[in-house]
Amino acid sequence: MNIETYISDLLYRHDCVIVPALGGFISNYKSAQIHPVSHTLRPPSKSLSFNVQLQNNDGLLANYISDCEGISFATAQVKIEQFVKGLQNDLEHKSRAKIAKVGVLSRDLNGLISFEPDNTVNYLLDAFGLDVIQSPAISRKSKVVSLPKQVAKRAKSNNSKKTSFNWKVAAVLLPLIGLSTYVSFQQESVSDAYANYAYLNPFKLKPAAVYTPRIVEVKETLILTSIEASPETKIETSENVISTPKVIAPIVNTIQFHLVAGSFSSKVNAEQLVSTLKTEGFKASVIGQNATGLFRVAFHSFGNKEQALLHLNKLNSSGKSTWLLKQ
Repeated sequence: MNIETYISDLLYRHDCVIVPALGGFISNYKSAQIHPVSHTLRPPSKSLSFNVQLQNNDGLLANYISDCEGISFATAQVKIEQFVKGLQNDLEHKSRAKIAKVGVLSRDLNGLISFEPDNTVNYLLDAFGLDVIQSPAISRKSKVVSLPKQVAKRAKSNNSKKTSFNWKVAAVLLPLIGLSTYVSFQQESVSDAYANYAYLNPFKLKPAAVYTPRIVEVKETLILTSIEASPETKIETSENVISTPKVIAPIVNTIQFHLVAGSFSSKVNAEQLVSTLKTEGFKASVIGQNATGLFRVAFHSFGNKEQALLHLNKLNSSGKSTWLLKQ
């Protein structure tokens, strides 16, 4: 087996193969290519180049020859030297030297050596079995359309586009109009919900909120007492005289100011918080439900607003988050 075959074998496995006293053959990855004229598809490969400056013997080629032929390293080096002398002799007399499956070395008038790789061999192992594919050019026939027909067709397409565009705009705007109308009606309830949950943010300083409840009609109730009559009182059957009953004035609830500690959807959780606050010394109680159905729990309840604001500041300064509810 000659030296050219060993060089070719090593190029499959290594990116650089140095031939002492000649130079080094370097391989670089080359991606797949499409030729625009011949319409050929080439698989990925290794492109070979030659560098005459790589003269140091790294022992790769000599060790491979020694292993393949079962000879000593020194004998392999002697074979390499004879191979290089033959190439240099061809370059001196013929100005070109061919290395099978690798490429052709040539020398110009200035003594510079150039290299032309052999593109018939693909040294990329990942592209093994992939051949060059030639695909015929795709011919596209252009249709000749008369000018009146083309103008009529474009006008028709523009009308259809306008119609579809109007429907698209209507499909987008109608839901937005309906949503804005719904939000405007629900603004009051949304504001109430934000007021109920605003105190849950521990990082924001909130002013004391004053809640004004809805006006509830208080019906006056008349309580009739029993007719007090002495034994001497006489009832005249002809005039149906009855003693006038006593009337008790209606009870009107006074305005209360509550320092709210929290709101819960579950009454059990609200009562648990009341028990906890009572153990801490607060006069806590459940003060009813808000418009969204949440049970409110208050630290204290006051009949005077100034007292409520005073205790509100004390609770906020002690780290308790609360707000003022007028009810």
